[in-house]
Amino acid sequence: MNKVEIYSLIKNGKITEALKYYEDILKQRLDEEAECGIKVIRYVLAKVKNAKSMGDPHKVGDALVIEWKNILSWVNMNECTTFSEMVDALKYYIFSLALKHYESVINNNTEFVDIDLMVKLAKCYREIGEVDRCIDILEDVRGYREYDSSILANLADAYFELGDVDRAKLFYREAFFWNPQEIEIFELKSIIIKKLIKVVKDHGYSREEINEWIPIYGVIENVFDIRRELSKEEVNKIIVRVKMMEEEYMRNRRWVNILEPRLINSYIWLVDYYAFQEQDIDMARNFGKIIQKFSPNIYNKLKLGVYAWL
Repeated sequence: MNKVEIYSLIKNGKITEALKYYEDILKQRLDEEAECGIKVIRYVLAKVKNAKSMGDPHKVGDALVIEWKNILSWVNMNECTTFSEMVDALKYYIFSLALKHYESVINNNTEFVDIDLMVKLAKCYREIGEVDRCIDILEDVRGYREYDSSILANLADAYFELGDVDRAKLFYREAFFWNPQEIEIFELKSIIIKKLIKVVKDHGYSREEINEWIPIYGVIENVFDIRRELSKEEVNKIIVRVKMMEEEYMRNRRWVNILEPRLINSYIWLVDYYAFQEQDIDMARNFGKIIQKFSPNIYNKLKLGVYAWL
């Protein structure tokens, strides 16, 4: 049996058979991949056994997803990262197994939609390469949580992987507007977010601040260059939100490092609305002046880009 067939066995859940073939190869000759395969598969089998011992399928699924990080650490520690096809096959095995357990929970519960479980399901589909299915699920669940930043960010990331960059940018911008702290930024895979993380880090912001400044530097770097039209109701909601944050900003200095970027980002949204949608440049400039008071540095960076008219 060749190694491609062994990868297929792993993907199809026949992992003990794959282990036996690796052991047979090693009996015949020295083979670095077979050595790695034996170590890693034995480790994986022990972890899967522990996960299944939990009994509850939801908990089993969660344990398997969490264990994948430990498996990757084991792969790195044993210097087996070279064998990427084997690692990919194991990843497919783990997430397919988690998927089966999550689906069994969903199939046995027809009374209500468990949004958090559906998000986990979407993650599993993406990890096994079924990005379209992942997007379908996330599009469904965002109907229940329209302003959930975590769902929006993962949806954006999936669209980016699929090659729909404009739609991805639109959802990223939306995600980083509502509640950036909900977003696990280091779980996102797209190169544009990774680059923005680096840009923000290079400006010296702390880990908790990175999420808040990504949307601002996304505009400055002309990455978040796709905008959608806002309804009057949405604009009113943003204005109310801004007033609440301004009051909190003045009252509670402890949260300045979070509130300042959120306010600046909100003002940018209002600048965009009045400049590009309402074509009211004077009103847009008024919000630009507020940004200037908060941060002359950010204001000047904005003027160097598409906001030269500010």
